[in-house]
Amino acid sequence: MRRRRARGLPGVPLGLLGNRLMVFALASLSFGCLIGQFYGWWSMRVVGDWGLPPATAWLGYTAWRHREQPRSLTNPHTWIVHGSVGGLLAAFAYDLYRLPFVLRGEALFNVFPRFGELLLGSSGPRWAILAVGWTYHFSNGAALGIMFLVLAGGCRRLPLLWGAVGWALFVEAMLLLTPYAAFFGLPLNGRFMFLTASAHLVFGVALGSYLRTMLPRTGDRRRPNSEKAN
Repeated sequence: MRRRRARGLPGVPLGLLGNRLMVFALASLSFGCLIGQFYGWWSMRVVGDWGLPPATAWLGYTAWRHREQPRSLTNPHTWIVHGSVGGLLAAFAYDLYRLPFVLRGEALFNVFPRFGELLLGSSGPRWAILAVGWTYHFSNGAALGIMFLVLAGGCRRLPLLWGAVGWALFVEAMLLLTPYAAFFGLPLNGRFMFLTASAHLVFGVALGSYLRTMLPRTGDRRRPNSEKAN
């Protein structure tokens, strides 16, 4: 009896779908270790120290393994490399926008030492806590960039600039539905809502601008012929 070949979603090769799910899941672990801490599902220190480094290493290996494939939004190398760079640049723009408010007394950067304490413990050296906290913050920026490109690669009509803006605002809205503000003692008043929403708008514009500028140089958004044949 003739065996039927396994297929993914209509028009999507099974291997490509698997890569999307894997890369998205690995990248989301950066946020996941914090979300789980909010709800008491797991310790951020355990997941962050023992889960996040292997996940990051596997993302690096995945990008390296696909480095010679046709460059497009169906290539994991593109998702991981350009998503990471775009996310890091967007996180820098995000913080640069908030810096004048911090200098005027807004406690917008106070969460970063808390990140470090959750990952290292409060008894560690202060410089190490700050370094780990800021590193984790930029890890989240890179993760958001990767996750967005994975999603954008599956929606060929999604504009990269406005798609990134919508993604950043969606993530912020979802984060505000968690105990994030209460956990870190942040006031959910009109001023805070304006600052956090506008900062994520800046993040989205920066991410989308980078991707819209760089991706045409790495190939168009059409699927390679080898993938179309599948």
